[in-house]
Amino acid sequence: MTAIGGAICAIVVSACGAGEHARYADNLGPGYVQVGQLNYQVQVSRELNPWDPNEDHWYLQGFTKSQLALPSSDEFFGVSLQVYNWSSGAHTPTSDFFISDTLGDRFSPILNPAPNPYTYVPQSIPAGGQLPNNSSAAFAGWTQGEFLVFKIPYADLVNRPFILHIVGGSSASAKQSRIELDV
Repeated sequence: MTAIGGAICAIVVSACGAGEHARYADNLGPGYVQVGQLNYQVQVSRELNPWDPNEDHWYLQGFTKSQLALPSSDEFFGVSLQVYNWSSGAHTPTSDFFISDTLGDRFSPILNPAPNPYTYVPQSIPAGGQLPNNSSAAFAGWTQGEFLVFKIPYADLVNRPFILHIVGGSSASAKQSRIELDV
């Protein structure tokens, strides 16, 4: 391989979220993106069925009846995340997320007033640790992640790919990374 070919491969790998400090990952593999000192990875993203008593029901537990009142034109959409702290100090992950579609429509996660064991809840992660931790119910589940839940209109499903925006910091110049989602 030539020096130019090697440089191009390095750029492609880092642009797809496989390297440290990556800001974008596609939905083709285990891409990590960095926001602040933490690395985020989407385990799975999919429609959630609130009438499924075996699995999806548990992800939606704790939401109020009004939050669960789903118009026939909408659906629940879940994003299962893991967050890694590969730094030398403790850090707390962000709680600032949104999904955008190809038309620029924006969807924010629904805040669960009574979080269940599968709900994404940002808490301090020690150096070398991860969220969810290895002994949690969320990690023991098939996705091994904690869920963000969104309400998205069915009509927007054609406006894919969806992009999960992970925003760190509270200023107008806050850093942001993006992960392409599979539906």
